[in-house]
Amino acid sequence: MVVNRFRYASCLVAFLSFFWGLSQPALSLVEPEVKAWQQLVVRIQDQFAVEGADILAEAAESVGELGSELAAAPFSELMAELEERRGLKFKYFTPWHVKDKEKFRMFIRSELEKEYTPEKALHEESVLKVLGLVPLDFQIVSFMEDLLTDAVAGVYDPAADQFFLVDMVKGQGLGNALKSRATNHLLGDMSSAVIIHELDHALGGQHFSLREAFDRLMENSTMDQRLAVLALVEGDATFVMTDHQQKRPANAAGAETALAGTDLLTDMLVNFPVPLPGMGKFGEAPLFFKKSLIFPYYGGAEFVSALRHSDQGWKAVNASYQTLPNSTEQIFHPDRYLFLLREPEIPDFKSLPDSFADWERLLDETGGEFLIRVVLEQHGVENYRQAADGWHGDRLRVFRNKVTGALGFYWAIRWDDEWEAEEFYDSLGSHLPFVVQQEKEVSFLSLAFTPEQLKTLRKALGTEF
Repeated sequence: MVVNRFRYASCLVAFLSFFWGLSQPALSLVEPEVKAWQQLVVRIQDQFAVEGADILAEAAESVGELGSELAAAPFSELMAELEERRGLKFKYFTPWHVKDKEKFRMFIRSELEKEYTPEKALHEESVLKVLGLVPLDFQIVSFMEDLLTDAVAGVYDPAADQFFLVDMVKGQGLGNALKSRATNHLLGDMSSAVIIHELDHALGGQHFSLREAFDRLMENSTMDQRLAVLALVEGDATFVMTDHQQKRPANAAGAETALAGTDLLTDMLVNFPVPLPGMGKFGEAPLFFKKSLIFPYYGGAEFVSALRHSDQGWKAVNASYQTLPNSTEQIFHPDRYLFLLREPEIPDFKSLPDSFADWERLLDETGGEFLIRVVLEQHGVENYRQAADGWHGDRLRVFRNKVTGALGFYWAIRWDDEWEAEEFYDSLGSHLPFVVQQEKEVSFLSLAFTPEQLKTLRKALGTEF
């Protein structure tokens, strides 16, 4: 999991499926020592012309007993293994430590407080509520605190350039601690898998300027773009972690691991009839959160697998950090990233009125193929994947009624051609509780407006549609 003040409502991540528990805290730095290690890293880079896993052994000689313990731990072996699997060398040692559940909840609460101003929380909640994805009394901040505290097993923070693991037992109540121990007994010690995953983030941060990329995305991007980039980052780490778990030869650099069919795996996890070990709050989460928790890992891993097995191999994956995927469509369909190299055509809402009648604009957003899939599935469209295929751009404007406080929306979805638009329209039947209008290759979805108000909105967009 990567945390860098990402918008949790659109980029929720958790360590799911086979990665739910840690049997015991691994040997690690404790939090007070992390800053000292970060300062030491700078000196080590100046003193030693060493790259790769050998950095740890060199550092051990400089910091005495603590460094010796770290060098004796399996950490350096995992660093060396990852370098072979990923085809990159570590430039310096990344500090890490372990948090218990109580400290991790405090960390999540602090991150949410930084991220969610009251206005931003209102905006995030409004998108989900107006599309019927969460109840009207839903509160995103408290929900996210519970969900992430329960589900996450490891975090890499690009801002601090360190990572930590979560002790799934310590700091829990007796009942939850017993459940975690039962999970550990069933799944075994997953420490090495979690460490490999978080180490891959750290390795990527040393080579691909993840922090700068995330900062740019936070300044000016859409839900669709942020989720696509997060899928690349989490997919990279999930691919090499899978390679590690399947005990493939490290020197094969992922050549023997190919991932496909993640849609079916996602459906299995989302619809599993009984609670899975370690899933906790995930089973109670609305569909949007279940899908957005899983998608960056499994959808992203299939995307990275496709790039890894292209003619360019890992070079194609590395290059994708310079030419970032621009939509979840490219994650769902890697060939459209590898070969089409096209930009989405996002509908222009500049001419749409910010205020009319009793309605005022609350926000604009682009949800991409991911959000369209979730909305269709939420409302019972069986072939939601096929119906959402052919996406070529969308823009959603959420309005709020100044008198009643009710929410409404106007959503323009552009398709590749009229045939794709007709397929979308024909698949809906009576499932969607929205007004759906079709004009050539554009679908217009709306809620809460009168026919006359819809005419006003449509006229304002002009003839380019």
